[in-house]
Amino acid sequence: MADIEAGKVAHVIVKDMSRAGRDYLQTGFYTEVFFRQHGVHFVAIANGVDSDDQNSDEFAPLPQHHERMVSARPEPQAENRHPCQGGESGKPTTNCAIYGYKKDPENKYHWLIDEEAAAVVRRIFRLTIEGKGPYDIARILFDDKIDTPAVYFGKQNKGIWKSKEEFSNPYNWSGYVVGQILSKPEYMGHTVNFRSHKQSYKDKNAVMNPKEDWLIFEDTHEAIVDRETWELAQKLRKTPKRIDTLGGKRIR
Repeated sequence: MADIEAGKVAHVIVKDMSRAGRDYLQTGFYTEVFFRQHGVHFVAIANGVDSDDQNSDEFAPLPQHHERMVSARPEPQAENRHPCQGGESGKPTTNCAIYGYKKDPENKYHWLIDEEAAAVVRRIFRLTIEGKGPYDIARILFDDKIDTPAVYFGKQNKGIWKSKEEFSNPYNWSGYVVGQILSKPEYMGHTVNFRSHKQSYKDKNAVMNPKEDWLIFEDTHEAIVDRETWELAQKLRKTPKRIDTLGGKRIR
């Protein structure tokens, strides 16, 4: 296992699934979580299991009593059989609206502008167009004591810090977070689905999809910044900066 964690193993091949773990829970952890997280190709010859083959029987090794339990489960409702259908129809697949928006209480698939956070988003774009880089902007927001998105959501009992009562460094903006905000087409009023995926339903870690696999639906909610502003910000971010050795200023 240490070699797998160190990235030294690309393939694991066993005679049958009984060789993969002491019981079906441990086996399930290895095949559905551990191997996938570390990019390991797993094969159990006797059971016909191949992690690279979507049609292989990954549940063949489960004990008979567990197989009966699985087979006894009721068939899922039609609307639950294809979780991607909502995303392909333009409905947001995220559980929460991104920073700057909030869910419409009358329609969970529609986003409304959260004016307090949206003002910060607009400011970030404005500062970018004025020539500030993400790390410069992060410092400005820190100095102005603006809550980071995680803290902002946490104070509303949302997001990863929803259960926290105190925040030790609520203004700790980073250039990375600023860059993430600047990169989101959602601020033009678009819905972006399938930005990431999970290797397995047991694996909580999301893997980013290439941009060509994203589905973007335009004008699904009110924009915080217009297209011209968003595209100009992208262009400026790609423009390398150099230092004026005489005046000490950054020049694009």
